[in-house]
Amino acid sequence: MGVFSISAALAAGEKKGYFADNDVHVTLEQVESAEQQFRDFDAGNYDVLQTSWDNVVNYRCNASNDLGRTLNVLADFALDLGMGLSVISPPEITSLEAVRGGEVAVDAPNSGYAYVLYSILEKAGLRRDADYTVVSSGSVAERYRKMTDGYAAATLLSDGLEVLAGQQGMNNLADESALGLPYVGSVAAWNGDWYDENRDTALRFREAYEAALAWALEPNNRDEAADLIANARDLHAPDARRVLDAELGPWGLARDTDITDETARAVIGLRKQYNGFDADPAVNPYGDLSAFFVNSGA
Repeated sequence: MGVFSISAALAAGEKKGYFADNDVHVTLEQVESAEQQFRDFDAGNYDVLQTSWDNVVNYRCNASNDLGRTLNVLADFALDLGMGLSVISPPEITSLEAVRGGEVAVDAPNSGYAYVLYSILEKAGLRRDADYTVVSSGSVAERYRKMTDGYAAATLLSDGLEVLAGQQGMNNLADESALGLPYVGSVAAWNGDWYDENRDTALRFREAYEAALAWALEPNNRDEAADLIANARDLHAPDARRVLDAELGPWGLARDTDITDETARAVIGLRKQYNGFDADPAVNPYGDLSAFFVNSGA
């Protein structure tokens, strides 16, 4: 499984035995960027991904993606609601307006959460490519590392890294609530061909994940969950607790793992707003969404 970050639920699934007890062998591998994640997915190195719903839409619809062709990637269930996506800036940038004229760091300009950042900045009066420059800077963890050195005027961080950035003196200028939209962040997404041949394994994976999620959400397991995050992400105990707080927040782990039609279409709407679809997409993103899902519908 190619992942951007290991949540308390994924860590519990692996370390508390929920995956193994449900006869599912899962190896969690950190990815460097969406482009690397999908290159390896295309090469057969990953059967399932922790990736944004928007990435599923992009690689399913647009032959103009970095691979130059569409992929048979299908969403299964929601993992999170964005994990507190936040616009983070270095200490000297204290407002969204102050981002004007600077560089804004994203994973890839036309994938994942970049559209969230563009929308928040536009609501503040800043237009993409006119009032700031977009630069590709890798995964959220990589952007966090770069921002500690003042790499860009702003970036989008999440999954507790926005909290840790604050500990480093950086500013949180806005978060995903500024969108004013329902939102789904990361989903579990399968290689469609693999899923067709291994449906029972995929179903057991979801069952095991949901059991691990229930464990992670239980208040009595808070200390152990923080320890799992600390070990999985090489964090000191206080920082792991801050990350866990973010994961348990309103934009953190998805309590209900079903992907609703409303949230799926809200994300598609953001991509459409910034001309993120080919003139003739391989799959129609505006009609029936069943072609994007393993179970024939959101």
